[in-house]
This record gives sequence, C-alpha cells and structure tokens, in this order.
Amino acid sequence: MRIHFQERLAAISTEVVKMSQEAEAMVRLAVESILQNDPNLALQVIAADDEIDNWERKALHGAIATVMQESPVANDLRFLISTLGVVGEIESVADDAVKLARRSRKLVGVFPSSLKISFSEVSGMSRSMFNQAMKLYLDYSDELSQEIIDQDVDVDKAYSRARDQIYEMIKADPVSTEHLIRAIESFHALEHVADRAVAIAKRMRNVHMRITATGSLEDIQAIV
Repeated sequence: MRIHFQERLAAISTEVVKMSQEAEAMVRLAVESILQNDPNLALQVIAADDEIDNWERKALHGAIATVMQESPVANDLRFLISTLGVVGEIESVADDAVKLARRSRKLVGVFPSSLKISFSEVSGMSRSMFNQAMKLYLDYSDELSQEIIDQDVDVDKAYSRARDQIYEMIKADPVSTEHLIRAIESFHALEHVADRAVAIAKRMRNVHMRITATGSLEDIQAIV
C-alpha cells in the first residue's frame, strides 16, 4: 500500500514538473519571438497552451483524489495541498506567456533595440525565480522561500526603469506611442511571471506553517 501511495505522489510530481517546464519554455519562446523578430515562435507559444491545460487537469485530479482516498499526513499532505495551488500559478505563467506572444506578433520590427538588453534581463530574472519556486515545491525550505520573495524587489526595479525609459521615448516620439505601450505591456507580462513565483513561495510557506501546526486537513479551504 505504501509503495502504491508513493507511486501516486511521484506521478503527480511528474505532471507538475512537466507542466512547469512547458510554461517556462513558453515564456522563453515568447521573449525570443520579440528579441528575434520571429512571429513563428509566438505561434508555437499559443499552440502550447492546450497542453498546459491538460497537465493542469491531470495534476489537480490526481492531488484531490489522493487527498480524499489516502488521508495523508505531514509532508505528504503538505505536498498535495501545495499542488492544488501551485498548478494554478503555473497555468497563470502560461497565460502570461500567451499574452506576451500575442503582443510580440504586433511588435515584429518595431520593438526598440535599446530595450532588448533590459528585456532579456527581466526575462532571465523572472524565469529564474519561477524555476526556484518549482524547486521549492519539490523540496521546501524557509531560506529559499525568502530568497524568492526578496528577489521580487529587483524585478520590480528593473521593470520600473524600463517603464520610465519607455515613457521618455514616448515623449520624444509620440508617433511611436502605440508600439511603445505594447513594449511596456510586454515588460509587465514578465513582471507578472515573477509575481507568480512569489505567490508560490508565499503559498508554500503558508501551507508549511499550517500543516506543521495542525497535522491534519484543518482549514484546507483557507490554505488553498
């Protein structure tokens, strides 16, 4: 029975990891579609969204069924309850990637070259935070949780600098306002990815604290 239970947990973990890897790859491709002026990459991102939805359904069904059927406790319960919230954040990252991809198709040839370095940097920071959040999901630690939360300040600052730079560009060239606003929105989509990572870190910390204190399914609705 214990082997069967561990196999169920491993299957859920595998689905969530695959889902997170695909979501991160979608963000990376959406960014590359802008940096390389390649609308075909954006189409790949949009097409991948259905697979994310399939993984989300599998992971949620597996986690809920295991909680109801196995009555897990301690670390196993923490893992399963965390899954219920984490998959929603992963799905949101995929949504951010799709939004970014759709904007990128309208930015082909007009995304300012002067913004590409900062855009790549914000992308790298945001995706790194998301990957760290998934590491936290698989192996929780208070230290890593706090590191992720603290890094959000750097992303916010980088986003603010880029936004201010774009505002100055709009003032200098009002004719370019439309595509420059889209550029701001693209930076904002990446900033949202970092926000999802912070949400996972805070959720993991909350789940860890509550279940460590109760050791049961008490207040599950509040945790999720």
